[in-house]
Amino acid sequence: MKLQRFSEFLSRSRPPLAGALAQWFLTDKGQQLEHMERALLEPQLTRHFGSYIVYYNPPVALATAPHIRHAVRLGDAQLEVQLQCTEHKWPIAADAVDVVVLQHSLDFAASPHDVLREAAHCVRAGGHLIILGAHVWSLFGVYRHCTRSVWRHAHCLAPARISDWLGVLGFSVEKRTYGAYRPLLKSHTLHGKLAPLEQYASAKHLPIGGCYMLVARKMVHGMHPQTHSLRLNVQKLGPSVVTAHTPHSKHIKHSEEHDRSS
Repeated sequence: MKLQRFSEFLSRSRPPLAGALAQWFLTDKGQQLEHMERALLEPQLTRHFGSYIVYYNPPVALATAPHIRHAVRLGDAQLEVQLQCTEHKWPIAADAVDVVVLQHSLDFAASPHDVLREAAHCVRAGGHLIILGAHVWSLFGVYRHCTRSVWRHAHCLAPARISDWLGVLGFSVEKRTYGAYRPLLKSHTLHGKLAPLEQYASAKHLPIGGCYMLVARKMVHGMHPQTHSLRLNVQKLGPSVVTAHTPHSKHIKHSEEHDRSS
């Protein structure tokens, strides 16, 4: 009986948190964290090329990907997204997207496994997953236990665990980096004076930052059950990548041949 109750506790549905997280990022502390995370994400996005990038449940304004033609916002109805969906059923076809960005999407998902599986499913071979999450072993990890904000509900999964999940899904982690070494403060002036601490810790690549960024490349196709009725045609977004036959599929084929030959 006790084991059954414990199982029911673990499987309880969580309230939608995407909107609450977006509201938190509008606070002084949220803007400080956004600034530090943007310093990690934007330089990384300049290294990616292609036709489509997907942001799932973006809690802040989108970081610019200058060499990717179309950006798609996907996720919860609480946010300003172009496509609404649940975390376990994305309306994107397999191997259709060049890059997927998950900024704290795993931290606040009811099932991080489902989000990661759906994201992996829609990335083309040779494409990338970029994951930003809160680091549990940091000052920010301590902060989430002391706050009454939405962060007290965060999973704060370890980067090593996510890397293991990515390996099972056929991804190779190419980069792991940390940021947000400075504590979040009510005073923007004092927070700015701690900028040298951020620069020093970043230069030393210390694994104690408040957030981490994982960049993983899709090496092989993973097995994924596909229900065609759930894969919607969203041509209103521009040249569609969600159908099976697109001009972009030629590039996917060449990428797969290159991966097999290398």
